[in-house]
Amino acid sequence: MTTKRWNIGIDITEQDDETYACARLTTADGVDVTGAGHAHRSPDDRSIPEIGDEIATARALARLSHCLNQIAVKKMAPQQHVLQEVVEPNLPWELPE
Repeated sequence: MTTKRWNIGIDITEQDDETYACARLTTADGVDVTGAGHAHRSPDDRSIPEIGDEIATARALARLSHCLNQIAVKKMAPQQHVLQEVVEPNLPWELPE
């Protein structure tokens, strides 16, 4: 049995009522995969920063997961004689610098 370890780095940035998360993974093949997530706190909600962190991070990991799956599908496509298109997530915002 072989065990592999892939590490995911997550950067979380907070600005006012907005929380942004960026999850990054480099596979053993050297492929860089990134997913971004965003959370907005409603003015009616109490300020609990951990909740924004968790929501933004969960969304970033979901997008990273989707992108990693699409990369695998694209690699399988020539073997299965099926044309697949890698779809990048369409984000309505940019991560702050």
